Amino acid sequence: MSENEQRASVRVPARFKVDYSHEDNYLISYSKNISAEGMFICTDSLVPVGTRVKLVFSISELYEIEVNAEVAWVNPQGTKGDIGLGLKFFDPPTPLKEAILRIVNRIAVVNSPDL
Repeated sequence: MSENEQRASVRVPARFKVDYSHEDNYLISYSKNISAEGMFICTDSLVPVGTRVKLVFSISELYEIEVNAEVAWVNPQGTKGDIGLGLKFFDPPTPLKEAILRIVNRIAVVNSPDL
């Protein structure tokens, strides 16, 4: 199964600051894209697949989003684009998932070539 077939939701390009932590490590990175199910962050601080991380990010100035995620895949050499981590949100509450989906849909509309 290809990577695109594995994705259950639309992923849109979006660059914003992402704070992430695992164990006692606190790191700052930037997103490359986001969906209602997860995001890719560009970072040289790679952790193994399956690692649980806490993400804190703000796409708009309205509110900050905190969500737990799990590393779904790692791109250590930049062989598929940027070096970084593919993250899957881990059991986000429904209101949080809906809020992220609204943000993703808004970004998709703004980035639409038809506008």
